[in-house]
Amino acid sequence: MRDAVVALVVLFATASAIAAQERYVRAEENQNHELVITTATGERIVLPNSDRKWPGDDGEQVAFEDIAISPDHSAVGWVSYYANCCTSYPIPILVEVYSAGQRRIFDPAIAPWHWCFVDGSAKIAAVSTTVHGPQQQVLELWDIATGARLEDFTWMDDGTKYPRAPAWVVSLRGEYSKPRESRTHICGRP
Repeated sequence: MRDAVVALVVLFATASAIAAQERYVRAEENQNHELVITTATGERIVLPNSDRKWPGDDGEQVAFEDIAISPDHSAVGWVSYYANCCTSYPIPILVEVYSAGQRRIFDPAIAPWHWCFVDGSAKIAAVSTTVHGPQQQVLELWDIATGARLEDFTWMDDGTKYPRAPAWVVSLRGEYSKPRESRTHICGRP
C-alpha cells in the first residue's frame, strides 16, 4: 500500500512538472506594440513594452524585433528597439527572453544587431557593435535562468584571425555574417 501511495505522489509530481513547463508555439508583436506569445494549449501571454527607460527622446521602447522561439519551445527571445536621438530610425538596445513565466532583460555592451539561443534554451548570445561602422564587435554569452553574463569576446574587424575563439562565438559570428533574411536565432547547431 505504501509503495502505491509513493508511486502516485511521484506520478502526480512528474505530471505537474511537465504541465508547468509551457511550450510556446507562436510569438509576434500586435497592433498595440505588445508581444503576444501563444502556448501549445492556446493560452495567450501578452507582454507590454519593457519598463526599462533609455536616455534620449522619450526613452520608451518602440518595437519588438527579431522575435524567435527556442528549439525546445520553452523560451521566446527578442530585441527591444528604442528611439535614438542621433538616427532617423530606432536602434536595438536590449535582448530579452521570456521563459518559465519570467521575463529576463540582458543589456549588451553596445547595440545588439543579432542574437541567438545557445545550448537549446539554456543560454543566449548576442553580437553588438556601433550604429555606424563595425570597428569592433562585442559578443556576449548569458545564462537565461540566472541572467548572469558568462563570457564576452571582442572581435576586431581588421582581418585578425581568432583560431581559439569559443564555439559559441564562431557560431554567432557565422549567423551574423549571413544576409539578415537568412539568419536564424539558433547557434551551435551540429
